[in-house]
Amino acid sequence: MPIPLDIILVCILTVIIHFVAIISLSARIVGVRTKKISSSTSIFNIISLIAQFSNTIQAPLLTKYVEKGITLAQHNDFIFREIIFCATLGTCIGAFAVPTVHRFMKKGVEALYVHRSIFVLLTKSIRKSTFIVLKKSLTLPKIENVYRLKYYDDIPKKMILLNCLVYGFITVSVLSCLYAGYLNPNLRTTSLSMNGFSSGLATIGMLLFIEPYNATLTDKVVDGSVSESYFRRYLTFVIIARVFGTFLGQFLLIPLAKVIAVLVQWL
Repeated sequence: MPIPLDIILVCILTVIIHFVAIISLSARIVGVRTKKISSSTSIFNIISLIAQFSNTIQAPLLTKYVEKGITLAQHNDFIFREIIFCATLGTCIGAFAVPTVHRFMKKGVEALYVHRSIFVLLTKSIRKSTFIVLKKSLTLPKIENVYRLKYYDDIPKKMILLNCLVYGFITVSVLSCLYAGYLNPNLRTTSLSMNGFSSGLATIGMLLFIEPYNATLTDKVVDGSVSESYFRRYLTFVIIARVFGTFLGQFLLIPLAKVIAVLVQWL
């Protein structure tokens, strides 16, 4: 059975969303290297807009597909598995792109510090020299960084595990709500509205535990109480944890969908 065009577009958007989510960690590396945390955050916000825009397009397309499937009594688990795989693919591509992105973003932060305007920065970036800088920034993760991963005694295991769990829930939050619509077609609209609940749990975990820890660790690197090499090693473990988090999403999809299907009956 051929994959519908709208699902192909959803898969492409999923790759983009998770790619952007990983390369956004580059903003912290750039902030540490340039000592310009606020400017790096501004660049990070622009990158986040790309993911938000992609998500805005993705959700209606996927909802439409599920509605069609319920109407035609078609239930295709493979499509959901495929979308989660695309999340893993986007995360892996983002992991390999981090060294390139943070080198390229460093130039953007330095330019923003001069021009003090994202709009001016974007207009001035549309020139040949920008692509030359991007070409010079292209690089793959160094093998030395892989060897450093054997030193993990000082890495906070609970924080790495939390990154894995939270990212797993983020990966399937919308998908589980849509899958719950298959399990209980009469309440599929209510199931979809539970997206805020499922993604909210993951967001709470991110905002209460992960982001504050990352922010304070960044500040400690800037003030010199923590080394940059440790910080980069920690972020490498975070990226690996998030890759495994997308794999975890394959196992969370149906259990979370069943929980949502039960919850909507109680409402």
